[in-house]
Amino acid sequence: MRKLCLLLLAVLLLLPAVAVADRGGPSGGSLVVSGASARLTLSGNGLIFGHLGRGTITVVGDYRPDDNSALSSVSGAKMKFTGGNVVYSGSDVRFLFPGGRYTLIVDGTGIDLSAVGSGKLTALGKFLSDDGTVAVDGGIPQSIDSVSVLTYGKGNSSSAGKGRNG
Repeated sequence: MRKLCLLLLAVLLLLPAVAVADRGGPSGGSLVVSGASARLTLSGNGLIFGHLGRGTITVVGDYRPDDNSALSSVSGAKMKFTGGNVVYSGSDVRFLFPGGRYTLIVDGTGIDLSAVGSGKLTALGKFLSDDGTVAVDGGIPQSIDSVSVLTYGKGNSSSAGKGRNG
């Protein structure tokens, strides 16, 4: 039921953003990660939200919102400051960064996230039986295990990204 609700929320949030992107807006792409057990490093510009079954979310440096009235939200996690970073840890964690520049490290299991805009994903699966899937710019989902670096959005000349061997 939770996955269905998350999927419906993703569709509702992605449709307006994709419509703006089609009109030449600054966004332009999408990233969808499903059922991941991995360490994901995401650097980008735009909206990102999701759910983490168990693990940590590290906000590297400062999250820079596009609009000062847009507030980020993380629930179900304990927050601590480490160096210049904010680290959220817990289980059943939900997060929303409504638009802006971000660098996030999401490390754990049960990761479902969606991003609209442009950016880069670096993924390292935990090499379990199923480390989840990732789809870029509406493309075919591929295994996290076959991905090392993917780009999405404007300037993305290939939605296939680079595999571990290439």
